[in-house]
Amino acid sequence: MQNTSLKAQDVTTFDPDTLTQAEQYKLLVGSVVPRPIALVTTIGEHGPNAAPFSFFNVLSVKPPLLLLSIGMRGNDIEKDTTRNLRECGELVIHIVDEDNAEKMNLCSAPHPPSVNELEVAGFECGPSDLVKPPRILDCPVAFECKLESLTPYGEVPYHLVIARVVRMHFRSDTVNSVHHVNLSALNPVGRVPGPGMYTRVTDLFQLPSLL
Repeated sequence: MQNTSLKAQDVTTFDPDTLTQAEQYKLLVGSVVPRPIALVTTIGEHGPNAAPFSFFNVLSVKPPLLLLSIGMRGNDIEKDTTRNLRECGELVIHIVDEDNAEKMNLCSAPHPPSVNELEVAGFECGPSDLVKPPRILDCPVAFECKLESLTPYGEVPYHLVIARVVRMHFRSDTVNSVHHVNLSALNPVGRVPGPGMYTRVTDLFQLPSLL
């Protein structure tokens, strides 16, 4: 692995306060990569909803908490997922694999609340064990969750979602008897810079563990 050091004159420095929202977005999402994708199902007065979010990660293990950040549609319209979470307080977070990437992408379109994205994408769904939103059976991993908190941040607010995992579903070939996840079987995709750009997890290297 090549190690190069940058001199001070080789660095481009930005003051976030002088940047537009679009400029900040490009710099942040272009460098914090790859980002895992949470395909989230919720339910509201119009029925089920599905939407993908790449501002997503693990927050804690005990208790098992996941976090995601949900932006606005434009600058003034709240997304269906945010509204449904406020009304119902339950969600299912799915890990997206390559086989389901195109269906996931169909769920990202700005459909009106009356449209069921699960039907548009052609996902096979079934009931969850402990929460009201449906589980997408096509996805290799699904986490049934209860909402811990929903907090707005920013001038054009993003909503920070903290969700407690109450049930985990793994397709059998993705996990073994001692709870190790098989990454090649999981075959997840992530977001990288550029409109509609994604990455696979295929080129791996290993360093000595210092833990």
